Amino acid sequence: MTPLRILLIEDEEADYLLISHHLRNSGLAAILHRVKDGPELEEALETGGWDLVLSDYKVTGIDFHDTLRRLATRLPHAPVLLVSGNTGEETAAELLKSGVTDFILKDSLARLIPAIERSLNEAAEKRRREEAEAQLRKREEEYRRLSLAYRALLDNVPDGIVHLSPELKVRWVNTAARQMFCLGEDALTADSPCYTTFWQHDGPCPSCPVVDCLTSHRNEIGYLVPRGDNREFEIRAIPITNHQGGIEGIIEIVRNITDHRRLEEQFRQAQKMESIGTLAGGIAHDFNNILSAILGYAEIALDDLAEEHPARKSVHTILEAGLRASHLTKDLLMFSRKQASRKEPVDINQLITRIEKFIRRVIGEDIQFETRLAKEELSVFADSHQLDQVLMNFATNARDAMPGGGYLTIATERLKLDQKFVDRHGFGHPGSYVRIAVADTGKGMDQRTAAKIFDPFFTTKEMGKGTGLGLSVVYGIVMEHQGHVVVESEPGKGATFMVYLPLSEESRQEEQGKDRRERVRGGSETILLAEDEGAVRQLYVRVLEQFGYSVLTAVNGEEAVRLFTEQHDGVDLLVFDLVMPKMNGKQAMDAIHRIKPEVKGIFISGYAPENIQQKKLLDVHTEILYKPVSPKELLRTVRTILDAP
Repeated sequence: MTPLRILLIEDEEADYLLISHHLRNSGLAAILHRVKDGPELEEALETGGWDLVLSDYKVTGIDFHDTLRRLATRLPHAPVLLVSGNTGEETAAELLKSGVTDFILKDSLARLIPAIERSLNEAAEKRRREEAEAQLRKREEEYRRLSLAYRALLDNVPDGIVHLSPELKVRWVNTAARQMFCLGEDALTADSPCYTTFWQHDGPCPSCPVVDCLTSHRNEIGYLVPRGDNREFEIRAIPITNHQGGIEGIIEIVRNITDHRRLEEQFRQAQKMESIGTLAGGIAHDFNNILSAILGYAEIALDDLAEEHPARKSVHTILEAGLRASHLTKDLLMFSRKQASRKEPVDINQLITRIEKFIRRVIGEDIQFETRLAKEELSVFADSHQLDQVLMNFATNARDAMPGGGYLTIATERLKLDQKFVDRHGFGHPGSYVRIAVADTGKGMDQRTAAKIFDPFFTTKEMGKGTGLGLSVVYGIVMEHQGHVVVESEPGKGATFMVYLPLSEESRQEEQGKDRRERVRGGSETILLAEDEGAVRQLYVRVLEQFGYSVLTAVNGEEAVRLFTEQHDGVDLLVFDLVMPKMNGKQAMDAIHRIKPEVKGIFISGYAPENIQQKKLLDVHTEILYKPVSPKELLRTVRTILDAP
């Protein structure tokens, strides 16, 4: 045990010996150090480390009051006991107030040891209390800083965070909640309940998760659409429990999920459109097989009839109806996104004239429609069905922008774009372009809306009345054609969409004239034909054999591979339907190429599934024909592939 270090301020030798005697006889482990004057006291204070001070009131050269002040500064935790003669009650009381721990008379030293022990215990308790208070102050300061950090964190959370009492009174809200509900500093009072402060209700909201949380003592979640507000909120209630398990408060997290709900609805609408598209693609595939037989046999019959034959007109009508039906299937495939892009020279004016009647049906009778087309031919290299989709989308948007009627105009003109125009507008290359301007007299839009109009899922229409995909698809189609689309609009002054497409050097009439002048040639080669649709297979066999070819037939890919394995030396060309049972055309052709890599092939398909839209997934030398395939188109392609090196 470490001995107690006691500083004794005493100039009388006899008193020193008497005090020392009492300490030794008490059994107290102590080291007693005596000082007799001021210099010795100063030296002792410099040494420090004293646990207790015993001092006479009157010591030569030492002022006791000054000593008390010095001891309070130098030895703040050491008790000071006054050991003196009779100094008077008033003086003793004053000294006790000034910091003296106890007062012992020299003629009553029996009290010395108990007084020392009591003063040391009191000093130790005081130190413990001061240390505890210091620790408490430190923790309070840390909590205050942490609380400020937490509050700063909560104030920067985008969700509204609210602290409620069990009586639903608002204790605190973060910045997001204030902004969400437009709360000023005076909006919160000690008696303001949440249902009045936030929702302007007279009582708790129906199915309130906070009320449920008070009952269940668990986290609860609910949704609320306030009266007179088009926003929807998700509300989470989290109980704050005390040591006894009772709820002393609720943390409420409020999230505005309006945009999230809108995106969910748009996603569901997109999924629905995808499902419809898948169905449309399947219908078009089956329909194309039927049309292949109708158009093929009608074309054969027309070629077999003399010019003056009375049935020729009827067959020609059947052929025209079948061609119109084939355009319908192409529209379905384009809608389902399963129609491969087939670009060719297209006269924009002819395209607009052809689609004009469909536009009139879409916009209705209360909207007046007019075209102002350039007098010259404006030929572009494009997919005509995709451009149809662009114009129909513009017409649909114009109709929705003019619910009370109005005017819709489509105009075309040739433009020569120079480098200055390209630099100013940031698109295209210098050269000749056609500009298609689609203008309406609808409600228009501001610049902020116009800047987002081509973004996917952006729509100005009401919930459930638009996917926000139409104009983004338009933008993608125009970009795919190396063109550009811009919009000019002002609120209340309608909108004008302008599509710029580069003009093509080759005209559609030249292409069609070339097709008419080209003579269909036959041959004597052997062709392996795989087609699961019986009527179509019989048609292709008849056409090919009529022009001198020998034809081997298979109803699926497995049979085609077996036939080729048996007589592969005699097969010059493979003509396979792409989608067949047991083994599809792609798999069958791959298997045959492993036997004889140099054999040539042609694919025929009623539709182009997503996994074959890109030709890089197929052999680069494999041609694809899309049904309905006319006999002449089939014969031309067969001859071209066979003659190719």
